Amino acid sequence: MQYCVARGTELGPIGENFGAACDQIDRADVMLAARHQQARHGRAQPRQGRAETGEPQITALTHPDPETQTVTFILDAVTANAVIFAVAAHADEREAHFREVEQFGQSLPEGSYGRRNRQAIAARETRVATRLRAVAQAYRMAIEHKAAQAMARTSAPPGQIRGEKEAVTGQHDLEAGE
Repeated sequence: MQYCVARGTELGPIGENFGAACDQIDRADVMLAARHQQARHGRAQPRQGRAETGEPQITALTHPDPETQTVTFILDAVTANAVIFAVAAHADEREAHFREVEQFGQSLPEGSYGRRNRQAIAARETRVATRLRAVAQAYRMAIEHKAAQAMARTSAPPGQIRGEKEAVTGQHDLEAGE
């Protein structure tokens, strides 16, 4: 009620593309919930797509572990690069949405429903963006680790790379995000 009174006669949109952004988030939440249900009930994964003519086959596999609530992704390098690019772009969008919601929320009266609602939305957007950034960071670390190993192989004489097998075992399981 306080939010409506504070808004007065200004009944325009909350912010540019705010409704569209909320709809996009809702659609993504529905898609994630459907995937979660598929994984929980052991339904078969969708078949792998075929790459364009002349390119290697697309590898996109997952292994959910209900006990640890983690999901392991197995992707070919090209697909992994595309996925990480999309993850980083989505994190950028979430962070921009967070800033927009937070900025508008500051203009609302202290303690109002609208302000508390915007704070809750901003907190959720921050949590999701943080998880997305963690996935991108884990990928970068894995790629840098692989590049460092390749450089060590080319610069060290054979038989002098100690602990190589132990270093490779640092696998990353990615938690299912919000």
